[in-house]
Amino acid sequence: MSPDGSGSNSNPWSSAGLLVAVLAADQITKLLALGHLGDSISLGQIHSDHARKVAGDFLWFFVAYNPGAAFSMAPQALLPFLPPTAFYALLTALAGGILTRLWIHNRTRLVRVGATLVLAGALGNLLDRFRLAHVVDFISVGVPGVSWRWPTFNLADSGITIGVCLLLWGEARRSSRPGPSGTPFPAMESEETQRAAP
Repeated sequence: MSPDGSGSNSNPWSSAGLLVAVLAADQITKLLALGHLGDSISLGQIHSDHARKVAGDFLWFFVAYNPGAAFSMAPQALLPFLPPTAFYALLTALAGGILTRLWIHNRTRLVRVGATLVLAGALGNLLDRFRLAHVVDFISVGVPGVSWRWPTFNLADSGITIGVCLLLWGEARRSSRPGPSGTPFPAMESEETQRAAP
């Protein structure tokens, strides 16, 4: 990979393959969780005796149904007149349009991988809403000896989080890279435009 983060992922087929792989992994792990893990949430409380403790108190697996967004956030409260599934379908369509435009106009590998991961995660959670009217979360991370635990999440949430970090990192690297005149290139400027610059 070149210093500016460009590389082989400029091929749209590799991005499509990554999207399908992340989406498939998310849905398969959720089906496995639903099939093999018992519900461990009652009145908002975690029942640790039902959780599969994979690594002591650091990593637990249990099923939790999330009507909100990633990590149990609830942005649907901004438009309470819309059903939650309709709200998230609209939000995913809007995000998909922005991410697709970003993917087309930005040829760096970091940004393209990041956009693909965010879109795959958003689609994975949206599929849950269409099928179940809520998102299936099953990964719980905490600090041994501390009662508070990180909000339960899934692979789609992880894809969104990693994707956003890659997008920010890629855009920061592009913005800070000096152009021929010594000034940074605009963040959305493509590699072709940069090579053609005098």
